Amino acid sequence: MHRIARKLVPALALLALVAGPGCADRGVPTAPAPAAVPAFGQGGSPNLASIATFRQRPAVTIAWAKKWIGPEGGRLDFQGFAIVVPAGAVDRVTQFSISLPVDPQGSEHVVAEFGPHNRQFAQPVTVELPFRGTSIEGSTAPTIVGWNDLWMDKGASRTTDGERLTTQTYDLTTYATSDAVTLRGGSITVSGG
Repeated sequence: MHRIARKLVPALALLALVAGPGCADRGVPTAPAPAAVPAFGQGGSPNLASIATFRQRPAVTIAWAKKWIGPEGGRLDFQGFAIVVPAGAVDRVTQFSISLPVDPQGSEHVVAEFGPHNRQFAQPVTVELPFRGTSIEGSTAPTIVGWNDLWMDKGASRTTDGERLTTQTYDLTTYATSDAVTLRGGSITVSGG
């Protein structure tokens, strides 16, 4: 009997760990998960027809980068895209991410999904996207657009070296670059920055 108890106790402990506290809450509704920005190439994903392309498609072998950034601020760089988090934007260590499309149609476009989603920052963060070497490099009105069921013009400025376009935001989503002149009357809505 003692030998059976020795085998039974660890099995019951493992079962309790696997089952966890959720078993007691069976049938209790939970709040719906917040809507996430659609993944590239899935239904409802951003229309890339008006988005700038790379002159030479980047060879992406890893499609994402993540970094934990705390209240002191920090920077995440990945494949010419970046998130710059100023001091005080977050009140605790937070995981930031940049994801690129890897499908043949998406990967030629200057577009990336920036995270975390559904999070308001206390200070605006800066997103940077490649400009040099893209189809809008000679544009007189290059801009950054953000996805919110349709592309919203966020405005942009060029970095001093001319390599990237930047904009500031209090939340993160999918961002891309485009030409504001060709977008007027098209699929872009002006949001005022």
